Amino acid sequence: MTILPKPVICVGLSPCVQRILEFARFEPGGVNRARKVTVGIGGKGANTARMVRKLGGHPILVGYIGGANGMLLEQMLDAEEVGYRHVVVEGETRICQTLVEEGNPETTELVEEMPPLNADNWRHMMKLFESLELSGAVVPISGKLPAGAPTDAYARLCGVVHEQGGRVILDTPGQPLVMALEHRPYLVKINDVELLQTLGGEDLPTACAELIKRGAQSALITRGSRTALFVDGSQTLKIHPPSIEAVNPVGSGDAVTAGLAVALTEGREIAEALVEGIACGAANALHLISGQIEPGDVARLRCAVSVESLT
Repeated sequence: MTILPKPVICVGLSPCVQRILEFARFEPGGVNRARKVTVGIGGKGANTARMVRKLGGHPILVGYIGGANGMLLEQMLDAEEVGYRHVVVEGETRICQTLVEEGNPETTELVEEMPPLNADNWRHMMKLFESLELSGAVVPISGKLPAGAPTDAYARLCGVVHEQGGRVILDTPGQPLVMALEHRPYLVKINDVELLQTLGGEDLPTACAELIKRGAQSALITRGSRTALFVDGSQTLKIHPPSIEAVNPVGSGDAVTAGLAVALTEGREIAEALVEGIACGAANALHLISGQIEPGDVARLRCAVSVESLT
């Protein structure tokens, strides 16, 4: 009997159609003609799912879609061999646009919000989520809650995963994170600025300890190109990223999540999974368009990631 690989269940409630407009020169307030337009898939959970697939995993994206934009999104997911389970809502899936100027490392993001959810939308999402096979699965939950979603939405999803014996990687700040901690997410992935804003204070080790105290089984604190910090109550690790010439770091956090999810699904130990995640984050930053990680880049960068134990 053939044993099928476990899917990675990627929760990204508000995916988008991503348009990237490239300009020789961009002048705010003027008439700007794009010399190239690229249309793709966007949103944190969707980006994570796409990169899971590029790494050889089997993602299922869970979220909301609507209208012609939603149909286009599903067509693009099909083309990239990314599985999905969507709740269809009224209105259109959002379109987000990235404006890129030649020679300028800074980009401009034009971000739409998805239409507000209603109680029926959320009830249908919970019904869909509870129907999934989550036992033993790794479940990244990423991004800002859409308008209309209950503040404890992620807490409820984490509760379902915990009850079924899955492992949540939670990547969200603020009150939705705080409320989810009681359901013991396997790993909280958050950057240092968001963590301190969420819990208050200015001391990173204290904030990490507070995450564990409140229920997180472990936490990975990323700091851009600087050393990341991992804690789980019994050990503290520093993960030193490789030195690279970054082209565009946007989406690197999603790449870290994808690398972690695939490594954990494959049964690798946490230290090895951390190395994989950080290598994926660096690989993403080598490209102008996020989500374009190449397995060859990951393999090369993996060798340049080091882990230092502080306990």
